[in-house]
Amino acid sequence: MGWSTTTRADSFFAASDAPVQWDNMFSSSLGGGSAPIPICEVPELESAAKRVVEIAMGDQRFEQSISLLSRGEPGSQRRRDQIEFEYVRFIGDIIARSEAVGASSDDDLLAIYLLLEKARFAEELKGDLLVPIALTALDLDQSLKLADGLWIEPLDEDMQRARAASTLYSERISAFVIAAATHAIVQEDFKIHNRNLFNRRFRTPEIDLTQVDRVIQCLHIASQRDTGYAQAIMRPFDWADDWMHDLPAVWEIGQYHRYPDDFDNGGWNREKVLVPKAEIELVPRLFAGLSDAPPNVGLAARRMIRAVLRTDDEDKTLDATIGIEALMLGNRDRDELTHRMAQRAAAVLSSDGYKPAEIYRLIKKVYEHRSAIVHGRASKRSEIQVGEYSHPAQDVGAMLLRLLLVNRLLTGTPWTPESLDAQILNALTRAD
Repeated sequence: MGWSTTTRADSFFAASDAPVQWDNMFSSSLGGGSAPIPICEVPELESAAKRVVEIAMGDQRFEQSISLLSRGEPGSQRRRDQIEFEYVRFIGDIIARSEAVGASSDDDLLAIYLLLEKARFAEELKGDLLVPIALTALDLDQSLKLADGLWIEPLDEDMQRARAASTLYSERISAFVIAAATHAIVQEDFKIHNRNLFNRRFRTPEIDLTQVDRVIQCLHIASQRDTGYAQAIMRPFDWADDWMHDLPAVWEIGQYHRYPDDFDNGGWNREKVLVPKAEIELVPRLFAGLSDAPPNVGLAARRMIRAVLRTDDEDKTLDATIGIEALMLGNRDRDELTHRMAQRAAAVLSSDGYKPAEIYRLIKKVYEHRSAIVHGRASKRSEIQVGEYSHPAQDVGAMLLRLLLVNRLLTGTPWTPESLDAQILNALTRAD
């Protein structure tokens, strides 16, 4: 099977076989003749709307929770009309959801109402943070725990449909990149402030994605796949802003271009190649190692992903070499930095079966390329010979950084630049 291309085709006109649009069924004072049933023909609804308007006009907090737009209306009557309009649509949402899920009893309707009420009046909302992993298919048919309250889970069909992005409004972030995900990173018991409903609904909040970024780093370290994410959503606990027919409630936190630009070039049309189980099973170990690692290792992992996201040769090389320096240089290193890093990298990767002399040569070549960039002498297509083949210099740097991170995070006793120097000296002593 190919990638999911589930998107939402927003339109002002519903298809003939679409469910009834109950939030457009009743016309309020503001709605005029745009809906088939004036609320004056439903006395109970008209009475309730008038009561809600009166309460809202005397209670600013209540008004802001019932109406997203009334505070921006000039004049008292325009505010009243807007409050009434949004309240009538609110009732339409309850009717639509009850019809979609077959709710009919008073208790069923109350349960639906309470979910909507909490979304509007609670000062803090909770749920699971879901970040789909873009264009990175995993051979994983059940959830994989990474740490307490953090896991990777498959996206089922209902969630794919509920989180679908609109093709009508997509700009920088392609709705098809958002759709092309098979699994999501999940952070449990995520909290969001809800003191201002307008801001929460229409402005992207600042949220901490450190854990998510670390998982992405570990997935790349384990698999060498270019990866990232384009969307963050919340799976609500006992609240909902609204629903799409009978699908689960979701709240879209925001869209993010934290994936390689190449994904935008029809990446969803390419063959879907699974990351094998053996590589996926490394991710929890890598995550634990990276979470406990000192700051220099975290910096190296962040620079590794930046190199993945770069399109410019110079930027990619600089990111990769900064990451290598963070791992290989000690606090007291001053002179002959490249020589020291090359020696240490050779010592590290020799334990993984790589020839020390070859690793030493590759590090030196990558840093020659870095020096050429810094001094404006870099060729547009600088390449380095690796075995029988030539590869772009920036890719060799990124590859070396990844190999060093794999060794550092999975080794039984994590090494430091100083311990590597001691290892080299011990080897020289044995040779004597």
